[in-house]
Amino acid sequence: MSTTMTPRKRHTIGRTLTLGFGITSAMWALGYLAMMGPGLVIGEILFVLTLLCLIAGGLIVGRISRSMGEALRTAVWVGALSATLNLLIIGSLIGGETTGERLASFGYWTLGAYIISIALCLLGAGAGFAWLNQPDKVGTDRDWFHRFACVAAFTVFLLLVTGGIVTGFEAGLAVPDWPNSFGHNMLLYPLSEMVGGVFYEHAHRLYGMLVGVTTMALAAALFFLDPKQRGWLRALGIIVLIMVCVQGLLGGLRVTGHLTFDSDPGVMNPNTHLAVVHGVFGQVVFAAIIAIAALTSPLWVSDRQPKRTLSAGSDHSMSIALIVLLVLQLALGALYRHFRRDAGDAMSGLEIMYVHIFLAFIVAGVAVFVGGRAASINKDQPILPGLGKAMMILIGIQILLGFTALVAALHRGSSEAIPITEVIFTSLHQSTGAAILGLATLIAVWNRRLLAEPVGEGVPQAQSTESIA
Repeated sequence: MSTTMTPRKRHTIGRTLTLGFGITSAMWALGYLAMMGPGLVIGEILFVLTLLCLIAGGLIVGRISRSMGEALRTAVWVGALSATLNLLIIGSLIGGETTGERLASFGYWTLGAYIISIALCLLGAGAGFAWLNQPDKVGTDRDWFHRFACVAAFTVFLLLVTGGIVTGFEAGLAVPDWPNSFGHNMLLYPLSEMVGGVFYEHAHRLYGMLVGVTTMALAAALFFLDPKQRGWLRALGIIVLIMVCVQGLLGGLRVTGHLTFDSDPGVMNPNTHLAVVHGVFGQVVFAAIIAIAALTSPLWVSDRQPKRTLSAGSDHSMSIALIVLLVLQLALGALYRHFRRDAGDAMSGLEIMYVHIFLAFIVAGVAVFVGGRAASINKDQPILPGLGKAMMILIGIQILLGFTALVAALHRGSSEAIPITEVIFTSLHQSTGAAILGLATLIAVWNRRLLAEPVGEGVPQAQSTESIA
């Protein structure tokens, strides 16, 4: 497919996917915050910001377009794609008592979504072309496919954040059925009934659907890459899509299995194991898409030669070891959060917490070592120094968040009421852990690309990238 498609067409597809999905992800994030009830004024501000996302996307289109006609055409496609994706939540706004009234309501909301989305994108595109136009910043078609992979990773990260909030509010079973929601088609569950734990759980499901659509688009987009790209990356896209489907199934089984299994009190329900697997596997999916974002970058297939050094082997192995330790640490954290609630043996929960804290020191040490080497020993390489510095900063933040989250959780004790401060700090701790896993994945991938061991005496440092790509 990619061998017959022109670079211009690939560029158009990549740009439309990146901006359309990127705008929608930002809109959903702002809408999620607004639905959390921050207050009337803040809610209105968030609503305005949601609409401004469409104008901002149009501004980007206008800035990088070579003509006004191209800007307007692209804006129409971007606005239409965003409106199409937002159909995933349009169903929750449908009103009416009869089938005819509901169909009419759906038609009004759908038409309005397309008109508003396209109009605001056109407005932004016109302004961007008139005032900000710099067509030399357009980038190559490969730049845009890489950016789309970054958008997909951001969308998965948002899903992890909403999942952490669900766990924080102990709302994993607030909606008792799946794939329906209280008997409704998931896409048609009324917005007016999304309150409390039901909102957090149902919104997480909707985010899951957005991630599913995004991953399908990413897997398809990888087939449009230029002929330089190897077919194995396309296979990786399909594997990640399958992983996302499995992840959704795990989430569903967590709900349906809990309703049919009767466990003894004081023993962790086996479906809690599914909840833990669901949470940790989601982090693995995030890391896989992060890897795709790196592998689709222009630098990956550039002519830059790897630096051959005796320490490359230890850099490779230590960065992989960090990923393994982080996944184990994330699993322990998930076990503690679920075990503490579902098991009657409080000591078992404390034992998991102690192991989690002990392992945190080991993980922090390895992370500082890996990040420090990337930021100092390999500072002559692109990307690695910035990743290394970010790793060390996030590790420090994560330690502070872990301590704060622990204090907040212990302060609640056995109380049924869940303080909002506990949810904030535990969710931030979990989300930062996901970000650290993403950074570790990037360091491991770029260590593989930019660093290589010597192959023998007399072999020059600059070697073909064919051996490492």
